[in-house]
Amino acid sequence: MRLLPTRTPRGTAGTPGAPSPHVTAPAHRGAGVLEPAATVSRRSLLRTSGTVMLGGGALAVVGVTTAACTVGSPAPEVDPLQSLADQAGTDAAYAARLTAADPDRAQALQEIAAERRAHADALTAEIHRAAGTTPDTTDATTTVPASDPSAPLAPPTLDGLRAQLADSRRSAADAVPDLTGYRAGLVGSVGASCAAELKVLIP
Repeated sequence: MRLLPTRTPRGTAGTPGAPSPHVTAPAHRGAGVLEPAATVSRRSLLRTSGTVMLGGGALAVVGVTTAACTVGSPAPEVDPLQSLADQAGTDAAYAARLTAADPDRAQALQEIAAERRAHADALTAEIHRAAGTTPDTTDATTTVPASDPSAPLAPPTLDGLRAQLADSRRSAADAVPDLTGYRAGLVGSVGASCAAELKVLIP
């Protein structure tokens, strides 16, 4: 019996089981889709990352802008009664100082000082009530302000007190039209008291 030589299939290049070069392997249905899909995914990822980074930057800018607005926000308005309270305290201190300089009018001057102190206290209490704060009992409402604290105060005079009370009365009268309710009544009463002090106590 003749033994026939074993032939290696064409295209195997000596490698068992290798496909023939003339036979085209069937294309995998996903082979042509995965690579483009992977490329698109990477681009999408880059775009998404860039968007997130830009979004973070925008948030940072908004945060800085908000902080700047907060820092630059205007200070709260001063209560219109504050200047009247300051005037009342100044008048009270002036009248108290004048008492020692004018003994003949000591009783009237003491009464003026007490009334103007009461005005300062009432106005200050209303200011704190409206602001929802607590008055500081250590505040000196009867201190006469001076441009130079170290300079001695000029001696008080009766004409000087009259001028201050007249100015306080005008300030109260000018403030009333812009106020309502209890505040208008309080300021109106303060102005009327100043007028009475000028007419009755130190005419």
